[in-house]
Amino acid sequence: MPLINLFFLMVISIITNFSIASASEDIEVLKKSIETTTDKIEVGIIHRKIGDYYTSQGDYKKAADEYIKALSLARGKFTLGERTQLAIYLSWGGKLSEAIEELRLILSEEPANLRARIHLARVLSWSGNLDEAIGEAEHILKEFPDNKEVLLVKASALRWKGNFKTAIPIYEKILEKEDDFDARLGLSYAYLSAGNFKAARESRKLLKAGYSYQEKELNEFILTMDKAARPDIDSGYSYYKDSDDNIVNRYSLGFGFWTGNWKNYVGYSHADAEDNIRDARAEDLSFRTYSKLTESLGIGGGFGFNQTSNDETANFLTGHIKADINILSGTAGVSIAREVFTATAQLIENGIRITNANFYISQKLTSKLSLYGNYSYRDFSDDNSANDFHISPSYLIYTNPTVNLGYRFRYLDFNRQSNGGYFDPDDFISHQIFVSLYFAKGIFYGTLEPYGGYQSFERYGEKTDDFFSGGYGSLGVKLTEKSSLEVNAEGGNYALGTAAGWNYYIVGFRFILNI
Repeated sequence: MPLINLFFLMVISIITNFSIASASEDIEVLKKSIETTTDKIEVGIIHRKIGDYYTSQGDYKKAADEYIKALSLARGKFTLGERTQLAIYLSWGGKLSEAIEELRLILSEEPANLRARIHLARVLSWSGNLDEAIGEAEHILKEFPDNKEVLLVKASALRWKGNFKTAIPIYEKILEKEDDFDARLGLSYAYLSAGNFKAARESRKLLKAGYSYQEKELNEFILTMDKAARPDIDSGYSYYKDSDDNIVNRYSLGFGFWTGNWKNYVGYSHADAEDNIRDARAEDLSFRTYSKLTESLGIGGGFGFNQTSNDETANFLTGHIKADINILSGTAGVSIAREVFTATAQLIENGIRITNANFYISQKLTSKLSLYGNYSYRDFSDDNSANDFHISPSYLIYTNPTVNLGYRFRYLDFNRQSNGGYFDPDDFISHQIFVSLYFAKGIFYGTLEPYGGYQSFERYGEKTDDFFSGGYGSLGVKLTEKSSLEVNAEGGNYALGTAAGWNYYIVGFRFILNI
């Protein structure tokens, strides 16, 4: 390197280091001046200056704390344009509710402030208030139908809501006029989430990052897509025991892979079951596949081979077909399946098979309120049948971690009591309250769902009315980028918790490897 170039680099380095040191010293002076300043407005202005320093360093979290203090003490000293910018910094620092509050204050004073309204829609979507974000976006689009920022906010909120059918055309509309990284990235995620791997791959080829933050987001998408597209192997074990002395050790091994837009899975399971008088085993080998033929319509199916053995060996064929469609703000689906009951040694011995016709509907009524309903008709090989109805609303009360509060109503009625070894009540009714929690932090992730309620039914002429409680939980750890380990447990005295209808618990683990 020429000496003159080296000299200039040294001068630039000295000036830069001096500027940083000088700025740091100025901040310390500002912080000390807060202790000696009695005027609240002046203190607020000082907090604003400290926040500006942290913003210049890219530390938006610390800046947001300072800006909140500045606005609370000296809001009237800042112009609406300055307050809008501070609200933007608040959102970048993770203070979403405070940013929303400030933006709404600004709009109450200046309803035509387009910059504030657009960012309000954006922050509402970031905070999980998707319906409100879409509403704000549509309000702006009435006057500015081609505003790219607003179209992008609306498309992303629809995608996060799971409405890929509506989101994809909006992304495509933006990209028709000009290529845009954020729109292209959103479209790629929408294709991927909708199960259209072919389109996601084509869209990914066109993603070009121009800034450092875009490089980071592009790498995150590539990792997400590669993980979803890679084959994976999962293996697991569970131990089951109930109050009727049923014990089941179950082992499983599976292989998942994609062929085009078809997601396939080959699975094997082995169960060793015993009770006070029986010892039985069951083997199951199955294949299943599923594909989204369009953004709205998905179909799937599978077949399998089941072998049970105690004193004698019996072989059965199993299988299923299913279809689902995106409708309104959710999905609806139907399925027909032929299965073998292998939950306990008695059920394995009896060779009980079930033909199950099922219909379900799942809807996001608002960004926080969801509704799930299900009806099944089951025909049993021991000349029995059942009607099963289930409906469950749930409400999102917190987003990080995700916490839902919900209610489940269940009605189940069998044609008769068959002594087949499974729980076959007359007029079973239960009311259940549950809380579901999901978290992901660092290498750890997990779920927890405690529940409780009241159940009533009649079986063999005996009426039962009692309270029940139970729960499910799992904890996972990402061992590497391609592998994770999960441990899980569940239990309770809910009569429909297991096929046998007894007090029970299950513990187990699962290992997943992407290859």
